[in-house]
Amino acid sequence: MTNRSWRTLAVVSVAAWSISVASGGEPSTAGRHVCLVDGNRVEGDLYLDDAGVRLYACCAECLEKITKDAGYVRLIEQTGRQPEQIPINRSGERTEREALEGMVLIAGGEMTRPGRFLVRRGRTPEPAEHEPFRVRISPFYIDQYEVTYEDYCKFVNDGNEKYATGGITPSDDGTFVPPRGEWARFPVRGTNFYHARGYAEWAGKRLPTEAQWEFAHGGSDRRLYPWGSEEPDETRANFGPALGGLKPVGSFPKGRTPEGVFDLAGNIGEWCADFYDEEYYRKPSAESPVVDPQGPESGFLRVYRLGCQCQTATAKDLHANLRCSATPFRQAGCVGFRCVRSANPEGVSQQSPGSRSAPWVSNCR
Repeated sequence: MTNRSWRTLAVVSVAAWSISVASGGEPSTAGRHVCLVDGNRVEGDLYLDDAGVRLYACCAECLEKITKDAGYVRLIEQTGRQPEQIPINRSGERTEREALEGMVLIAGGEMTRPGRFLVRRGRTPEPAEHEPFRVRISPFYIDQYEVTYEDYCKFVNDGNEKYATGGITPSDDGTFVPPRGEWARFPVRGTNFYHARGYAEWAGKRLPTEAQWEFAHGGSDRRLYPWGSEEPDETRANFGPALGGLKPVGSFPKGRTPEGVFDLAGNIGEWCADFYDEEYYRKPSAESPVVDPQGPESGFLRVYRLGCQCQTATAKDLHANLRCSATPFRQAGCVGFRCVRSANPEGVSQQSPGSRSAPWVSNCR
């Protein structure tokens, strides 16, 4: 599917939006934010909350440009300006032990990004090439399972109603629940990049870099599949015409990694933190090995790693060297996410990679 098609899908499927003007009880935040349209500092608090982002406007005309046909998607793509996250609510701080519950330690090490990799530009992965280079990954923790509907509902119900997505709606008592009760342990889907990043912030974690995801999948020895070199079958991964449809997380214990991470191949794809740039992935820096690469400093498209259960999936779709990209506003039924956390918070930044803002410039007035 083309980028234009994904963009159209994103516009159609974004969550219900709200327009707000600060008044009365809350102190003004004027001067701290920037108009998405023209890049100038705002003098008021006129903004749109939608699809996991808060989008400021300096005047009614700019707000109309942002809201009409979800025009902010085109503005973000064209200008390179990164939107703010809708502020995250959290009823209480987590201890380190609570934050690490359900996570698996990846000890870190070195891997080689091979000379041949696959890029999914349509339905069929296409081969691409570059010079192999070494990458060193610091120790980190990764979620043992993909984030589930049950997990995501806890986030939404903690004062983050604007992040409701994926068919999650309030029940009779106002509590947000999965679309179906039996989906509680299914990986949440229909989350765009910003929804995923918002959940990660709430959980005291972040999205994995592409390099971390690769290393969790293949390790230092670059396993072809998370479990090793044996070809996938119905006991190891949910993919292709034999199965179809999502399965609860952890349904394929034979497909887990040696560390015990489930479903890195099959079931659902997963957002990564990096901007997407094929040339960045091809070219190593002067330093060798490259240490904890964070991805390009700017861009529009975001990386996701595919482990899709769709009917057309083949064994190639489960390889560690398959790269995919999409607009960050894409809300697809075959893409979810999991989170990571540094194993050494003092030595490795917890800042979400790829969250750097492009320079602000005026292009409207």
